[in-house]
Amino acid sequence: MMTLFSQKRLGFLTLPGMAVILPLVLAGCSAAGVLNGVTPSSTFDRDRNVAYGEAERQVLDVYRAEDPDAEAPVIVFVHGGGWTRGSKDMYKFVAEGFTKDGFDVVVPNYRLYPQATYPDMIADTGSAIRKATDLFPGRMLVLTGHSAGAYNILMAALAPDLSGLAVCDRVAGLVSLAAPTGAYPMTDAPYTSIFPERFTGRDAPLARVEDRVALPPVMLVNGRADETVGYRNAEALAAAIGAVGGSVTLSLYDGMNHIDPVRVLSRHFDDDSPLKRDMMRFIDGLGSDRGTCAP
Repeated sequence: MMTLFSQKRLGFLTLPGMAVILPLVLAGCSAAGVLNGVTPSSTFDRDRNVAYGEAERQVLDVYRAEDPDAEAPVIVFVHGGGWTRGSKDMYKFVAEGFTKDGFDVVVPNYRLYPQATYPDMIADTGSAIRKATDLFPGRMLVLTGHSAGAYNILMAALAPDLSGLAVCDRVAGLVSLAAPTGAYPMTDAPYTSIFPERFTGRDAPLARVEDRVALPPVMLVNGRADETVGYRNAEALAAAIGAVGGSVTLSLYDGMNHIDPVRVLSRHFDDDSPLKRDMMRFIDGLGSDRGTCAP
């Protein structure tokens, strides 16, 4: 059985096309740091460390597009890292992949283990999303996240009792990139401490679908070569949402590993990425008005 989070270290730069970056990687720079270093800052103005709570990690960065599209939704991107690591500071390259096309972007931090366990990450994500609605009054949001961050956005929508989020008021859609959804139980430390029910109960998105919470359209992305979060997670959640009448798009990609879905959001990879094209098509197809939710 595939474990939910393996200890395998996966890198961003496994594919050709980034020869300018390779020497920096060999010199010891992190892949995300290198991508950020070669990503321009001319397409946005950034407000750093905007507080949405009182804890040190309850802060977010706001990337306002230099040439904004006033009709476009605001993108909220929540980082991954297995709820134990990761930072908004790693994802300038993701934000710029959208600001170059006129989208404003919000990238929050959230509390991590051991300072936080379930459901703290969901409460933080909900608070960050509400802060984004305050920062962009009247604008619709698209929630996206990778891995643990994708779990966070799904649960923020599916578990309003934990997130405090009225998702249908301001959220036009969700894009989940390689989210663990409960298709496999938690078996390894520290995840068995972070989630005492080990994804066998209501800590898993799959268990929440039966509540029939109204949801905006959802796009579920997974790579078929993902050995960290298996694509069965996306398949199972897509089937569950469809069974209760929700709007869901399942997108599985041959040869795509766990890191690829976030890597291809960079301007340096998105021209050759069917995922980025599919994601933009999904966002473009969302309604600009409220009332896009399905029970």
